[in-house]
Amino acid sequence: MRELDSREKGLLERLIDAAPQLSDELRTQVENIRAEQIGPDGTLRLHCSDGIPSKYVTPVSEGVCKDADGVDIAVMLHLAKSGFMSMLEIIRYDGSQIISPPSADNLAINSVPTFQVLGPGRYRRVE
Repeated sequence: MRELDSREKGLLERLIDAAPQLSDELRTQVENIRAEQIGPDGTLRLHCSDGIPSKYVTPVSEGVCKDADGVDIAVMLHLAKSGFMSMLEIIRYDGSQIISPPSADNLAINSVPTFQVLGPGRYRRVE
């Protein structure tokens, strides 16, 4: 486990900014995140030791950018059912190796629906 580097933290903050309905809670988690890289694409498993859990569930938001050769790369922030950030997923759409890792500066945000946990197995879409 390690701390996020500045590029990874920038991606996380950009994706949090794209989800205003949960940004207050998630910001309390950012400084308590430790990461473990789980794939060659840069995908990180996130472990949060403190902060306010979100009342919403995954995914939080998604962004896309172009790799150096023009292929799309998706970046998604996921929450666990506990309400804590659990994964920063990075996927190059053609499945090949990423040439230039994504950064907050070149990330365009896509809209992702958010769901509120109502109880065990019960969710409500938040507009």
